[in-house]
Amino acid sequence: MQSNQACSDPKSDLVRLFMERSGIAAPQDSPEQVITGLVERTTQGKRVSGNGQRIQRFLDKRNIVSIEFVRDADYDGMIEPAGSTFSSGFKMRLKSDASESRARFTVAHEACHTFFYEFVPEIKFRLHETDDIEEHLCNVGAAALLVPSASLRARSKALPICLDSLDRLAQEYAVSLPMMLLRLRSLGLWKCQLSSWHRTVSGEFVLDRLYGGRKVEWKWHDMSVLEHIWASNEPVFETGFVYSEIRGARAYQPIAYHARKSNSGVSVLWGAGINRAALAYPLLESAHRAKK
Repeated sequence: MQSNQACSDPKSDLVRLFMERSGIAAPQDSPEQVITGLVERTTQGKRVSGNGQRIQRFLDKRNIVSIEFVRDADYDGMIEPAGSTFSSGFKMRLKSDASESRARFTVAHEACHTFFYEFVPEIKFRLHETDDIEEHLCNVGAAALLVPSASLRARSKALPICLDSLDRLAQEYAVSLPMMLLRLRSLGLWKCQLSSWHRTVSGEFVLDRLYGGRKVEWKWHDMSVLEHIWASNEPVFETGFVYSEIRGARAYQPIAYHARKSNSGVSVLWGAGINRAALAYPLLESAHRAKK
């Protein structure tokens, strides 16, 4: 099971004990830093030829003894102990019709739960409630496994900050656009937010999803911009405004953005370092030719 809740301090006995027993937590470390450190330590050692081998090594080291694909499952994935101790291993079940990127993320997420079984067995090996902070930390650990920090730092340097680069990176690491954006943010490489604006049957655009920022009900100041992108199917690099309503008053935020049409509306990347099309596309084409 997966959650998007963020945390800065341990707020449960499970996470507190996990931190204390991890063996790598410094007093100033956050839970996110600890789970990331554990994932990186687990994947250190013998060099691997690709992410597939990296993930398999992680699964082996985390005692995942079997993976079963379940048709018509009402969950993305789940993990079960094969016995009463960590050394007995774990069985994983996955939804069989999930997309490749979703399945990879679910495998990584569920495998990260084994750290909590290892360090806090008195809670995890008994009947217990879902801990939202544990779920969030498993998301963080999955991102660290699927998108290694050293690799992403090196790769992202050659690319401008725009939706095309986000596409390219997500494809190279076989992850979703939101996950790649959040990974870039967590490493301090990009300071952007990714938003999805849904086009309603009446032709209006409303904010559907927002990744990488506070949960704010942003509204687009000049809707004609989104309408033009939808009608023309042409991407736009520009500056503009979004606003939120607070106690009846509008609070505006200026943004630099790259926007383009999506299946159900318009996708917008806004934040620091957004490059205009004239700068971005030649670099992307050059990188693509070099890779070939």
